[in-house]
Amino acid sequence: MSRDLVLARVSAALAGAPVPELPRVHAAVDAPLASDGPSEGAIGVALLADFVREARAVGTVVHGAANADQAADSLARIMGDAPCRAIAWPTPLARAVALAACTRAPACALTVVDGATPAAVVAAADVGVTEADALVATSGTLVLAARGRHRGASLLPPVHVAIVPVERLVADLATALRRLRTGAAPAESCVTLVTGPSRTADIEKKLVVGVHGPGALHVILIGAEAGDVA
Repeated sequence: MSRDLVLARVSAALAGAPVPELPRVHAAVDAPLASDGPSEGAIGVALLADFVREARAVGTVVHGAANADQAADSLARIMGDAPCRAIAWPTPLARAVALAACTRAPACALTVVDGATPAAVVAAADVGVTEADALVATSGTLVLAARGRHRGASLLPPVHVAIVPVERLVADLATALRRLRTGAAPAESCVTLVTGPSRTADIEKKLVVGVHGPGALHVILIGAEAGDVA
């Protein structure tokens, strides 16, 4: 059946069909959280509340931390007392928090990884520590740009922990992508979107978590008190 014949039959079937009026699409508003914390402005408070609600709805565990030191405490608790092989991005925040956490979790062995680290090293880790370039409030999504950092750190270990300042909260995905285009690396071509732990329902339509990636996802929000994410 030729393309023209298919289109002709579709046109004939739709002839005279009413066309519903569609709502006007408005441009997304870039409304980041105020730099002084979630208490500064109703928009920032709403973004934080939206992100926490949507992230938890898809299985993400959200922690509040007033500063990097408290973030290290939270990460150490996630690592636990059992032997833990952790990897971390070489970004200043992820590296500093992971190093501090491993001093509080004596059974932790930390490796800082970059884009050249063999995948086998990353796959052998129990916990992967990264940052996120943006957090999308409307869906609880993490946006991670590669920028020479190892993508597998958020994909291969069974536990993924993202250390993120609250200033990186944005209203929607369009705002997050616009920020990436205008940031320090506008030519970024590899972006990972993470919405909750890995899951699939391919087998008998039964939802299974952790088959194709991390079975647990934690976000430690620096600049948000524990009460802000309760």
